[in-house]
Amino acid sequence: MSQAEFVRFLQAARSSPDLLARYAPMSLPQLLFHARDDGFTFTAADASSVVGRLEAGVILDKDREPFDGSSGLWRHMWGTRYLDYLVDHVAARFTDEELS
Repeated sequence: MSQAEFVRFLQAARSSPDLLARYAPMSLPQLLFHARDDGFTFTAADASSVVGRLEAGVILDKDREPFDGSSGLWRHMWGTRYLDYLVDHVAARFTDEELS
């Protein structure tokens, strides 16, 4: 259930530039605290599980690359805030239906 909440949070951040801009500079503990205040109930473990599955899905299924350090996805992580990377380069590769 909480993993679904993290997916809902990613979808909300993807559809709301203001929400993304507000959360992107936060550390994970800050994000968890403020997300709960905004009605998103998930843990760091929930987020980690979802992120791992989504990253693997992008690399293995969408890009058809090996899941190792040579994946093109990893280059998008450098020089950007982590939430921006997740929303713009990982979650963006999935439809809402695929995310659910």
